[in-house]
Amino acid sequence: MTVTPQSLSVCRSLTDLTPAAREAMAEHAREIEFQPGERLIPLGQPPQRLLILTDGLAKLVGISLSGHERILCIHRSGDMVGPSVLMDNVENEHEVVAMSRVRALAISRRDLLIVGRTHPSLLMALAREVSRQLVAMTERVMTATSAEVPVRLSQLLLEFAGGDGDDLEAFVPLAHPLTHESMAQIIGASRPHTSTVLRDLEGRGAVQRRSGRGLLVRPSRLRNIVEYGDLPTDSEPESLALSA
Repeated sequence: MTVTPQSLSVCRSLTDLTPAAREAMAEHAREIEFQPGERLIPLGQPPQRLLILTDGLAKLVGISLSGHERILCIHRSGDMVGPSVLMDNVENEHEVVAMSRVRALAISRRDLLIVGRTHPSLLMALAREVSRQLVAMTERVMTATSAEVPVRLSQLLLEFAGGDGDDLEAFVPLAHPLTHESMAQIIGASRPHTSTVLRDLEGRGAVQRRSGRGLLVRPSRLRNIVEYGDLPTDSEPESLALSA
């Protein structure tokens, strides 16, 4: 199937490219698919191509010396995977693995260099994305070492909250389902403790665990927890929680 310049518009990091640059990228891009558990970028191997996710979830995973897996972040539709593809001598200590069926647009390192010679704005976009991902990972690591588990879990659920955002008091489903195990790995907590915190959040009116639409979250309560460290009950006035 032919890749069109409009297909690349799903990637937020390419919004500043000129139409000519996107057209040049589309000429070299091809559609690719990964099955759950398949590696988009293998452990220890630098990326050989740029991937732009158009559907599905993929996890960036670190492996400890003892062999334990830790999810560092989750890539979703519109994200770049492997923006450091043009950087030489980059040691890759992580791997990227499909969590569901993943569809992506793939452009090889060679073709990116060809496009970049004519459209240097592409090279700048890749450099900005490398920097953005490094900052985001640093912030997540800092949060994991300084914030309490309810705050870390609330932040994660906020990132995945679906809905149209018009009514922050409403309960909305997650844009992508997350298992208790994946939540635990991302926030750096045990699975049992993560399940306990989810139950506590439900008691405080921030989530609903059992519904026909799966886990539901209440953005207003989650944001209150993230910003103020508060866990207001349904009977507690919002103004009191904010001033605590």
